[in-house]
Amino acid sequence: MANSGKLIGLIGGVGPWASLDVHRKILEQAAFTKEQDCVSVMHLSFPGKYTDRTEYILGKTTENPAYAFVNELRLLEAQGAGCAAIICNTAHAAPILNVIEEELAESSLQYVNIIHETQRAVEKNDHRRVGLLATLGTYELDLYRKDFNGTIVYPSKKNRERVHNIIYNAQYGLKSAMPKDLTFLYNELTEVASDLLDEGVEALILGCTELPLLSDFSKCMPVQVYDPNQLLAAALLRSVLQPATTTSQLVTKQYI
Repeated sequence: MANSGKLIGLIGGVGPWASLDVHRKILEQAAFTKEQDCVSVMHLSFPGKYTDRTEYILGKTTENPAYAFVNELRLLEAQGAGCAAIICNTAHAAPILNVIEEELAESSLQYVNIIHETQRAVEKNDHRRVGLLATLGTYELDLYRKDFNGTIVYPSKKNRERVHNIIYNAQYGLKSAMPKDLTFLYNELTEVASDLLDEGVEALILGCTELPLLSDFSKCMPVQVYDPNQLLAAALLRSVLQPATTTSQLVTKQYI
């Protein structure tokens, strides 16, 4: 199926605030002078359909969220989406992504992989030693280390747990609470990042889609901070606005 007009498909709700961030960044980067010319986005946000990706990876639940994602991707394709993405880094772990690839092997939907897009940007800028801020699940399965031409540096075990709490803590985490006062979260993330800088990293990756919600964090850092949400938004726009080149684009590493 060729790209259908200007329709981008988003699987959101994982988590809800992060999905809005990607949608907003698509609009910010879209070139339009009147609303009728703006790229169209079908944004599905049904959080209750998907089990938590990190809990599945860590063995805390046996229900693989891949099957729910497959259903949503099929829906997006049926509605005419030319490209689509799941707005979650941890959803790209092999136990989840392999099922999606298998179930949609015959699909012509162009899937844009947030991790591959981020790796592409880092490699293009020749950053070879990069610090990763992410969930425990992303660390557990080395999602950013796989196929990366360089070194991805992890925080200490204690600091990995601190980053995970910034995202998941029920009282102050970005995934659920989205507190009005973000000072504590900025301080926590800055301290973890400072330890990575002491290990000689040349850049940092905000490897969970909630972390870019701390939008001023990069201003506090003396190195480049990669925002995968921003990179995903740009890649989706490139994908939907150019002709499809092959019949099966699902889960391919794009170097556009």
